Amino acid sequence: MNTRTSGPSPGTRLRGAREARGLTIEAAAERLRLNAALVLAMEEDRLALLGAPVFVRGHLRNYAALLGLPEEEILAAFGSGEIPEPSFLPAMDLRPKVRDHARWAWPITAVLLAIAVVAAFWWWGARF
Repeated sequence: MNTRTSGPSPGTRLRGAREARGLTIEAAAERLRLNAALVLAMEEDRLALLGAPVFVRGHLRNYAALLGLPEEEILAAFGSGEIPEPSFLPAMDLRPKVRDHARWAWPITAVLLAIAVVAAFWWWGARF
């Protein structure tokens, strides 16, 4: 448990900075190359979900840097001695991302099929 007495928690500061920049949890996770559940865990001060203390410090440092917060302040606020042992990460219901090229596949296929049909009619008409 954190023994700080005043001011918002580090997780609250991270969340506030993310929201002030207009980033969603998923966008922040993508930039950090983390699972969205880990970003949420940092914002909720649930450090046990982040793994070993060395990973916790690394994730916090990277997240603070992404948001333009003073990294050392965020690390000091969490306190290196207060990082609990790792626990299991709860599953998040995240839909798979749709790739940009996949949304163009159907229209391109339809155009190519239409060209093929027109060419077949033209060839058929020219033959007879």
